[in-house]
Formats: sequence, C-alpha cells, structure tokens
Amino acid sequence: MSGWKVQKFFGDLFYDLRSRNLLPVVIMLAIGIVAVPILVSSGSSGNGSASLGPTAATVTPSPLAENAVVSYHPPGLRNAKSRLNDLSAKNPFIQQFTNSGSKSGSSSSSSGGALDQVTAFPGDFSGQNGSSGSSGGGGSNGGSGGSSGGGKTKTVYSYYQTDVTIGEAGGKQVAAHNLSQFQFLPSPDKPALTYMGTASSGQQALFLVSKDVASVGGSGTCFPTADECQLLGLNASAGADFYYSPDGKTYHVQVTRIKHVTSSKPPA
Repeated sequence: MSGWKVQKFFGDLFYDLRSRNLLPVVIMLAIGIVAVPILVSSGSSGNGSASLGPTAATVTPSPLAENAVVSYHPPGLRNAKSRLNDLSAKNPFIQQFTNSGSKSGSSSSSSGGALDQVTAFPGDFSGQNGSSGSSGGGGSNGGSGGSSGGGKTKTVYSYYQTDVTIGEAGGKQVAAHNLSQFQFLPSPDKPALTYMGTASSGQQALFLVSKDVASVGGSGTCFPTADECQLLGLNASAGADFYYSPDGKTYHVQVTRIKHVTSSKPPA
C-alpha cells in the first residue's frame, strides 16, 4: 500500500471521529489499553502476596441460608423427675381424702323420680326442699340419720303415700291405695292420667295428663294453663273431672289422703 493511501485513510478516520465527537473516546481507550497492563504488572511485582479476590472475612452469607426459627431448650422442662420432685408416691388403694364433715343436708332425702323438678313450677307446685322430701308410693326420698351413742348409723326413709278414688263421673268410684309412681289411671288400658308422685311440700299429688284428654275441670291446679293442662296437681280432699276422648267418657279422680311415712324400710 502506498504512503498517500495510508495517510488518506488515517486522515478520513480522524475526520469522521472528530465529526461524530468520538475522538476523545478513542483517545481514552488507547491510553487505557496502554496504561492498564503497565499498572497491573507494577502492582503484582510490588506485592506478590496480595490477592485480588475477596477474603473470607468480607464474604456476607446469604439470608436464605440463615435459620428462620431459633430452637430453645430450657433446662429441666422435659425432665419428668425434675418436675415431679415435690410429689411423693401414694398407694392408690388407700383413701387419700377424708370428708371435712357431713353437709347439713346429708340426712335429707334423695330425689325420687322427677319430683324435684316440680319446685320450679308456680303456685301450688312450688315447695321447699325439706329433709323429708317427697315421692309417691313407688318413689322415696330417703336419707341416713345421725349416729347413735354407740357409734352406729341408722338409716331412715322418708316418703309420701297417696290414696285416691277413681271412676266414671256420677258412677261408682273405686279406691286405689298407695299409688305407685307412673301408675296409670283409671286403668292401664285407659292411661288418661299418670301418677308422678307428690310435690316437694307433700301437699299435692301430681298427675301427668295424657294428650288424649280433651278437657280437665275441678279444684286442681293445671300447668302450664287451665286450657292446656299437661300436669295436674291435687291437694288432699281435692278432685278433678277429665274427658277421655278414646272412649268418650268423663272420669273423676279424688285424692283422699296424702300420708307422710318415716320408716327404716324403703317403700315397696
């Protein structure tokens, strides 16, 4: 290649770089190409033990490698012997607890059937829970009395017995003594009334009225209302008439006696 062509090539290149404002960039690149190898060689010769890579002390661990939950093991928490040192071994076949004393109501009678629920009823159905309790002939409210001078305990049963007369209104009345709890009246095949026992006061005999009874009248007390009589209460010497729909007859029930009984034997 002739000299004028080389001169023309570099002249055109210089002109293009200057017109495009790239001449300073080319000059800086040329200086860098020459200067960087010189600086690197001089630095490596001055300190041969130096390392260009990062040291272990400057490495920051990634947050993903860290534990999100820190385990905590308090001493003695899972050691059963350490936690139970204050407890001593006990024989399970020996009574460990003794009663502080008999309650004031220990000699009172226990519930007989559903009679204690009657205490929530208004009017004549309410009563105080005395020591004698209440029940029909089939139920009892019994309890143990105090100990005698010889240290022996005597058991005393306290309950009520109810006598009634039952039959067709205006007809012959049949006596029924000592009614059993859940006894059907006037007969098992005509369960118009079911004897439930007595109120807790012992003054009323309670009868569950069948849904087949269309109407109830007389001197008794009906619950919840007189028009919708579901539970009938009759004092001693009180009576009530009820119409039994299946046979179309009206029956009369009369409470002749409510007797309080205290005995050493439970009711039959």
